[in-house]
Amino acid sequence: MLQLNISIVRLFAFIATLVVTTETIAQTKKITSFRSADFIADFNSKGISRFSSVTDKYQANIVEKNNILGDVNLKYSVGDGDWLGLYKDSTKAEITSPDKVVYTDYKKGVVMKLERTFERVGKAIDLTIKIQTMMNFPVTVGDLSITLPWARPVGEEPNHTFEQTFIKHQYIAGNGSFIYFTRPSGEPPYLIVMTKPETKLEYFETTPKFSAFIHSGLSAGKEKRGTWRMPNTMLHLAAAGEKGSSAEYGFRFEWANSYDEMRKVLYDNGLFDIRVVPGMTLPQGLTAKFSLHTKNKIDSITAEYPDQTNIRLVEKKEPDYFIYEVDFKRLGENILTINYNGKEKSILEFFSTEPVATLIQKRSAFLTKSQQHRDSTKWYNGLYSVWDMKNKVLRGPDNTDGFDYWWGYVLTCDDIGLSKAPFIASKNVYAPDNDEIKSVEYYIKNFVWGGLQRTDKELPNPYGIYGVPNWREARDPFLRARSSNNNMDKMKIWRSYDYPHITMMYYHMFQIAEYYPDKVKYLDAKGYLERAYQTAKAYFTYPYQILSWYDTYKWGCYNELVLLPLIGDLERYGRKADADWLRSEWEKKVKYFVYDDKYPFRSEYSIDRTAFESSYAFAKYGTMHEMKPDKNLWYDVNLKKWYSHPIVKQQDSRLFMDRQNLAGLAVRGWVNPAYYSLGSDDSDGGGLSYMARMGGWSILDYGLQFAEKPYDWLQLGYASYLSSFALMNTGTAETNYGFWFPGKDNDGATGWAFNAQKHGRIWLQDRNTPRGPWNYDGEADLGLGAITRMASTIITNDPIFGWIAYGGELQVNNNTLKIIPADGVGIRFGMVTSRFRVLVELSRDRFSTTTPVVTDKKGSSILFTVTNETGKVHNTKLKLTGTPGIVYTLKVNGKKINNTKLNGASEVVTEFAIPPGGGRIELLKMN
Repeated sequence: MLQLNISIVRLFAFIATLVVTTETIAQTKKITSFRSADFIADFNSKGISRFSSVTDKYQANIVEKNNILGDVNLKYSVGDGDWLGLYKDSTKAEITSPDKVVYTDYKKGVVMKLERTFERVGKAIDLTIKIQTMMNFPVTVGDLSITLPWARPVGEEPNHTFEQTFIKHQYIAGNGSFIYFTRPSGEPPYLIVMTKPETKLEYFETTPKFSAFIHSGLSAGKEKRGTWRMPNTMLHLAAAGEKGSSAEYGFRFEWANSYDEMRKVLYDNGLFDIRVVPGMTLPQGLTAKFSLHTKNKIDSITAEYPDQTNIRLVEKKEPDYFIYEVDFKRLGENILTINYNGKEKSILEFFSTEPVATLIQKRSAFLTKSQQHRDSTKWYNGLYSVWDMKNKVLRGPDNTDGFDYWWGYVLTCDDIGLSKAPFIASKNVYAPDNDEIKSVEYYIKNFVWGGLQRTDKELPNPYGIYGVPNWREARDPFLRARSSNNNMDKMKIWRSYDYPHITMMYYHMFQIAEYYPDKVKYLDAKGYLERAYQTAKAYFTYPYQILSWYDTYKWGCYNELVLLPLIGDLERYGRKADADWLRSEWEKKVKYFVYDDKYPFRSEYSIDRTAFESSYAFAKYGTMHEMKPDKNLWYDVNLKKWYSHPIVKQQDSRLFMDRQNLAGLAVRGWVNPAYYSLGSDDSDGGGLSYMARMGGWSILDYGLQFAEKPYDWLQLGYASYLSSFALMNTGTAETNYGFWFPGKDNDGATGWAFNAQKHGRIWLQDRNTPRGPWNYDGEADLGLGAITRMASTIITNDPIFGWIAYGGELQVNNNTLKIIPADGVGIRFGMVTSRFRVLVELSRDRFSTTTPVVTDKKGSSILFTVTNETGKVHNTKLKLTGTPGIVYTLKVNGKKINNTKLNGASEVVTEFAIPPGGGRIELLKMN
């Protein structure tokens, strides 16, 4: 009898499965389509199952497989009753015209009725949502949201990832809200989902599907953890038949074929095309300008903290451009509310930080004073580990906070642990501090050499770097066996990503040893140069040789661009053979990225934001250098093929530069203006990680050196530079030393990345965190390490904002322009106009922070003061790039040094002596 019952159960289960399967088939069956010159939309019995742009050569469907676009969820209550969901078991689809489909969720006896109307309107599809009470009592709507299940980048097949999937970007900001989607390759078209008049978005959630909320009082109210910056509302509907018993909301779905077109679509549809300079993370002492391009009637713009905010309309330009200035005295988050059309609102979220120079100094000091383990009895003596801002404690191998076994890498190595010393070293090239330099040398002597890194005496594989979870476990087969069941026969020095970090650290220590030989004790300049070279050589040798899955030539690894100045200094020290070998390895990567991979914008993951610093560096190198054709350049042991390049042209690298720039833009917030998205590595619910600044370098440099229309690139590049400073926890005594995790113990700490949800899951061990920075610093110092290669003070004549500056406050007096560099480093000054551009870069020393750079609107004369960081006579190098053919005469303290002819992005270098008290430098344009 028991066996019979089991059989009956199985039969019922089969029947239930059959019913579900039949229903699924019914749902996916197409009932109608909209076809136009702009888009293709297929509808099934539940909603839009396919939405593609006609201009898309890949005909990618934005809608996730087995899902529908534009579904609506509703939670309501009657009186003090339960919160109930919408009844959806009898959805009725009605084709009311060739251009309109209406879906109705209702049957007799149901309290709430939902109508979703999809209508073709011009180039777009409009979705109208109508909710209505159907019984004789009022109803409270706690949640009303629209779900947007899109085709996400998943899987390992690059053509599918980069051609058939999309990345979401969002601006959840009230009535002016919109969401847009870009393909990972960056190739257009892009889809924009916009609110229509009197519809707002106020909240979002990412699980189980991405939901954007029109009303969120229930969901946001139930989540007690974390904070939220917008009101979370509920809606009260009257009883059926009474006034106020229904409500309507609207969205528009439209494709755009460029970012400029996307901005025009926002403007044309009654939203806001917003631009902000220099960024939405704004250091104190600097003023931001923002432009609102809109048809709306702006009633006012109000500050969250009016007594600590200065905001003013400075110009109204046609057509419909409103330009404002703002500065904040209150550190931390600051909201500006745009009040318009009598009753609509949208918000701008800024973050105010301490000055950049203060942030850089505080971070470097904090790492050396609070994040280094110093205990000679421990195997990890000298380690820079992870700081926990929440608990104000330094984590480490004996205080793990759950980062154990394989997860122990978070505390000791990989990009997290290995990025801290390179940042400190890079900062000290330009702002040397004895204690900080001593700290790095302590790290090298006690943790790196003979621990993390094999010494030159350890054979085989000298200079190899041990990988996760730490060098102690990687060196010990017994300890390794606790967390690994394969590759136990191989020396665990195969992780490619580790090597550039250590190379960068040694290279900057080499620079420090050259510039300030009395400040280093462990090795001299030649010793550090040797370590840098041998580590770089190991990078191209061991990972691929030992575990070929690590395709060193195929992956963009952050910080590897330091190999280029290293090659130059090897040549300068007479090590031509070593320089030639390293250059040949570098060029293998350049050629692979330019010629051998259609989509080299991935790394360990199918779509990875880590590659864009490298991919731009490869593109720039190939554009600026003539590489030779080759045959059988290198053998791919994984694919069992040789790579050959019978024809190699610089123009090919230049074309690749444009392709990689598009892909870099696709993963970056650009049109959506909030401090945690603009310029950031914008992702689903967060950003501001190290990738904001590292990939941002490529965008800023492209704007300075190559872009025919540089202004957008400068805007976005500089926003990228500033953006992730919002992760830092710093402040004054009056502000209790920090906005995110107050207290003096955290002054100089930083978060890993940003969570934009009220409270949500992060990838780190699937942990959850409230809105704001993660409480660990993690990989953040990778981005900080990019500061010295990105920091710039730039004057430009922007077509929207006019004469402005990035990295300082510009004073304009008729034809004279003055600025004191405040970019935090002070080694680059650039000037960009429609007629010319010039970039001045110092190899050492810095621009004065008290004497302004003075020039005119034609760049005829550029006058600035260079401070001497040593107080002793020494040589420095001045590098010039800019409009080809322009000639500048260089004078130092009134003495002519030479005439320099600019040659585009190719650096023209002049070396001269700087007196103990510094030098007054003048560049006079001769033509």
